[in-house]
Amino acid sequence: MQPGIINRQSGIPLYRQLADHIKKHISSGIYRPGDILPSEADYVRELNLSRTTVRLAFGLIANAGLVRREQGRGTTILSQMHSSLPLLSSFSEEARRYDREPSVELLGSREEPLSIEAAGALSLPSGTKVTKIIRLRMVDREPIGLAVSWLNTIKFPGWRAVDHSTPSLYEAVEKQLGLTIRSAVQHIIADIAKDDEARRLRMKPGSPILRLMRTTFVHGEQDSAVPVEYTEAAFNGSAYSVDVELYRKVSP
Repeated sequence: MQPGIINRQSGIPLYRQLADHIKKHISSGIYRPGDILPSEADYVRELNLSRTTVRLAFGLIANAGLVRREQGRGTTILSQMHSSLPLLSSFSEEARRYDREPSVELLGSREEPLSIEAAGALSLPSGTKVTKIIRLRMVDREPIGLAVSWLNTIKFPGWRAVDHSTPSLYEAVEKQLGLTIRSAVQHIIADIAKDDEARRLRMKPGSPILRLMRTTFVHGEQDSAVPVEYTEAAFNGSAYSVDVELYRKVSP
């Protein structure tokens, strides 16, 4: 550990300097997923910082989804979640691809009129009542995303019998409903967390998030695409990213 990483004359709070230093070590690969960070006491001793300063720095990187703090074990570096486009996979499949354990907390499930956006996505009249579910998506028991989904229970009434707390709704669609997922249309924007989202994701209000809107389609008759689900999700912008492979169109 290098004492020179802290500049006491810069005007930048010491806890933020320490947090930024740790973040750089994570992004550069010096600290790798599964590594245990030096203890708070180590940083206090080596960098001549107060325990409060170090604790605030650890809180910042924990809230950013970069580490997990466990009593008796220490602070563990977490692998970051990446969604690779155009590959269509569920959140659970993405988590398992990075050797992380997905789970879900079902926050609500009820019949509710479609929003204007959901009605358009599911090709149903506005105000039609379908099953709406709210779920907290987690990896390794840490919250990473808050998802609100409208299920097309008009076309597919079997949705009502599905366990909505199952980690992967895609698996439920294919295994329990006997449907075949064909494609999805997804819109992604950068945004800031609303108060409720921040509370659920253990972030400060106004923290950066990725907001995803996805409509999923299954194979219908004559290979048509039938919307089965519309989801709006907010993901911790520091712990979840999207990778896109691009191709340049070759001129004839």
